[in-house]
Amino acid sequence: MTLGTEPVHGFSVRKLLWAAGVEPHELRLEEYAHVDRGVALALRGFDSERSELVEGAVAITSGVLTRWRQPRPELVAGLVRCLDLRHAHAAGDAAMVPARLTSADSTQDITAAVPALVRAARHPYERIAGPAALALALLDHPAVMQPVHRWLSSSTRLPYFQVTSLGQVLRPLAGRADALLPGIRRLLVDSAGDEHLRPVLAALASWGPAASEAVPELLSTLATRNARWACDVLGAVGPAAMPAAHTLEAFVRGTAQPPRHDDGALAPDGVRRWHGVQNAAWAHWRITGEPELFLTFLRDAAARGLGRADLGRLAELGPRARACATAVRPLLESPGAWTRVQAAHAWWRITDDADAAVPVLLAALEPLKSGAADEPCRAAVRHIARIGSPACAAAPLLEAALSSDRCFPADVYPAARAALAAFETGPRVGRPVPGE
Repeated sequence: MTLGTEPVHGFSVRKLLWAAGVEPHELRLEEYAHVDRGVALALRGFDSERSELVEGAVAITSGVLTRWRQPRPELVAGLVRCLDLRHAHAAGDAAMVPARLTSADSTQDITAAVPALVRAARHPYERIAGPAALALALLDHPAVMQPVHRWLSSSTRLPYFQVTSLGQVLRPLAGRADALLPGIRRLLVDSAGDEHLRPVLAALASWGPAASEAVPELLSTLATRNARWACDVLGAVGPAAMPAAHTLEAFVRGTAQPPRHDDGALAPDGVRRWHGVQNAAWAHWRITGEPELFLTFLRDAAARGLGRADLGRLAELGPRARACATAVRPLLESPGAWTRVQAAHAWWRITDDADAAVPVLLAALEPLKSGAADEPCRAAVRHIARIGSPACAAAPLLEAALSSDRCFPADVYPAARAALAAFETGPRVGRPVPGE
């Protein structure tokens, strides 16, 4: 299903439109003139006994509520009713909508949905329970703990949620780490090499030092095919992961390697590099505070051609990565928007030269004019907030986004406000920005 700049084409939505005598091309939810019609069709679908029409109603509701900021309590009420229906796919999709709307800047009051989400999170079918638990996690509701503990205690078989993952549910729960880490540590032992563990490891990386109690189990994970993701967690933990430093250094120098699941890249000396060497080198720096090994890796990477992930790591190093600056500069004109944005941020962090970086970042804000914000655009807003006053030409567009009736992804709003504040106070070198 697409509810973007094209007509609505999802099967369940088409079924609902056909039942109402509406051609699919006649409903474009990105145009506000079509929204009232979409709301009426959704309410009609919620009243249906046919599961595919209820699913269509949920899809249209999601399209309206995630695009437009005007409160629509009647649609939230429809989602609440849907959460208690026997239609599993419709209920699972209905739970995902409040999850998408849970932020400090949401204009939709989803309070009425919380009791139904609590009930749905207890559902034995993970297609329903997973999205409901995600919504509760984003709300930091204590009822999320029961299903999460249930999934962690069944760690010999990681749950497959279809529309979300255990990792996504865990990510907002860093504040509850003490209660969750015993189960997570068992999971790391029981499912150390399971590829479905990777979203959980990504969540632990987002927790940072709060995941430090899991370091012993993460050391064991370095001996599995999940080693690259374990490196990211250990690096995010920082100095508390010092027991991993020797192993990480061995990975970087090539004197040891974890199990492989791809062919890797062939080095000039004929030795295949492990695909996670960059992650290990970065983690070694974050743990030890010694950048030399990481810088050596990045200088070698620059000679081969920097990738997007390399650019993000270079930006973290800042002026210490000056030897790589000449490899970064041409990437400001890369054909890929993500690479251009990452290169602009890295260039500014390394050289403190905003003149070359800011035009690239301003160009990446173009989607905001049409009420959209893709990943490069959102990253550009965060980077502009760090640069501060040299990027003040972005102010009118950011102010328009904040006051727009269009609904942007949740992380746009705090970053845009931080950028506008930074324009008034000067550059924000080294200061954290919401969303980064």
